[in-house]
Amino acid sequence: MMYYNYLFTWNTTTKLVINFACACAILANFWYDYYNQEQTEVIFFHGNQSQCDFHRNKTTLLNYLNSECPMCNVYKIIGWLNETKKTLDICMYSLNSELLTNAIIDAHKRGVHVRIIVDEDNIRSTWKFGTMGIAKRVKLMQFNAKMLMHHKFIIIDNKKVILGSMNWTVNAVRRNWENVFLTNKYQIVDPFRHEFKTIWKQFDQ
Repeated sequence: MMYYNYLFTWNTTTKLVINFACACAILANFWYDYYNQEQTEVIFFHGNQSQCDFHRNKTTLLNYLNSECPMCNVYKIIGWLNETKKTLDICMYSLNSELLTNAIIDAHKRGVHVRIIVDEDNIRSTWKFGTMGIAKRVKLMQFNAKMLMHHKFIIIDNKKVILGSMNWTVNAVRRNWENVFLTNKYQIVDPFRHEFKTIWKQFDQ
């Protein structure tokens, strides 16, 4: 009789342990999926597309998140940059948009470690990054002038990458047909991390 009682207790305890372990595994998977949700977003700029009412006259909040408005799209990119917590690696052929430049500087002021790679450095655009203590590397003179550092990608916290056709310039925002793509998919982010690391070493002065 004692044997059967022991067996019953053991079976009951085993079932409770197994059920508890299964519940923990389910909960762990839930939180993993929650914090590692795949994020993919695409933005298009359409040449001389008109600004929305909000950005045209600043008197109404109508269509503030209008995907056809170039300024709304710029502020969406700024929103991505504002989510940066630790590191921001920027590899950009040309960068002179004041709004996007200020978002990068704001990240630096928040304590984000910012690194920038550009093709050329001039006082109208990227020169001031260096004066603020932001780490920056420029294509070296040893490379032929016709050889361009033509990349356009930004890595956020080593977890997300923004890429596409668009230089972060005023002309690109206001006049060009451009695409911008954000993803946190590891298989895409990781090669860009390695590419940034490679060019950072190549442009070491």
